[in-house]
Amino acid sequence: MRPYLVFLFLLCIACTETENPIGNFPVYLRLDLTTKDKELRSPGTGKTYTSKDINPGIERAGFGGVLVVHAMDNRFYAFDLACPHEANRSVLIVPDENTVYAVCSGCGTKYDIAFGTGAPNGVSRFYLKRYNVSDDGMLIPETLTVHN
Repeated sequence: MRPYLVFLFLLCIACTETENPIGNFPVYLRLDLTTKDKELRSPGTGKTYTSKDINPGIERAGFGGVLVVHAMDNRFYAFDLACPHEANRSVLIVPDENTVYAVCSGCGTKYDIAFGTGAPNGVSRFYLKRYNVSDDGMLIPETLTVHN
């Protein structure tokens, strides 16, 4: 009887939902770090982009918008602004003033963004939906492309 209970337990664990509820929505942003997006040049900074901040003919901002972070490890990361626990376009994360955490306005989960993990600390069991960030290859990047 005991092997059947172990099998049932393992089956239940395997069937739990682990995929991020924020689906694959188009993301494409070109950021100019020399002019309009220059606040991202320093580590420990972040900037949000929503559908009203972009050129809809060319750019796309994911499900709830995009948070771009110049993290403490001097790398750039991008996350969807929608909280994966809430999975609602109108319930967004907000970065704190030091760009260490982003907090969900609905469930209150704090997500670690200081080093690009998006790890949850709260009721959410999902990491933030992360997008790819490419730079222009310069020693000090002048442009970034956020995409999926």
